[in-house]
Amino acid sequence: MAEDAASSSRRRMESIRRHLLPRPPLVLSLNPLSAAGAEPSPVIIGGMVLDIHAKPSVPPHPGTTVPGMVKYIGGGVARNIAECMAKLGTQPLMISVVGNDMAGDFLLKYWRSGGLCTDGILQVHGVTTPVVSNAFDGNGELIAGVASVQAVETFLTPSWIYQFRRRISDAPLLMLDANLSPQSLQAACKIAYESGVPVLFEPVSVVKSSRIAPIAEHVSANDSR
Repeated sequence: MAEDAASSSRRRMESIRRHLLPRPPLVLSLNPLSAAGAEPSPVIIGGMVLDIHAKPSVPPHPGTTVPGMVKYIGGGVARNIAECMAKLGTQPLMISVVGNDMAGDFLLKYWRSGGLCTDGILQVHGVTTPVVSNAFDGNGELIAGVASVQAVETFLTPSWIYQFRRRISDAPLLMLDANLSPQSLQAACKIAYESGVPVLFEPVSVVKSSRIAPIAEHVSANDSR
């Protein structure tokens, strides 16, 4: 029995390794879900966020605007990890939510331009896409930031996650970020646990990191934070 468990663990790690190692560009497919016999892909669940970065070109003055540069950038911890996986040659399934607004259209257009699947991304009418606005000083250090990501907690529900139960069960790994509600975290972890799928958890912030505590019996941290 111990040998069977060790063999199963080795097969799982080999599957993870194959997904994370770079592959030749010709391996990529524009629609992995329609490819017959496609190899299971990592599943990423969490925030797809529009980051707005503002950096002044002169010292800022309270109470007034100053010249500078403002950029729109695709962000969100889960989205960033999924994009990195794609650049390494895999085709992750991203499960997230955006609004039917300018920010949501921007994020979806960018995602599709990379040939990535949007089947797991819910676009909701009348909802504001998650946005984080950051202000930097002239040296590029963060001065202040405001995060509006309530849509992830409100609409990335267990019922939406359960629609992708088979994809999660077949995945070599499941990655979750802490923007999910505790109920959605629990639902995703339950599916993974029942199928023996390893779970990676990204705490996002100190405040949100504790959301995994009631669910996970054992947590292995990658640093002292």
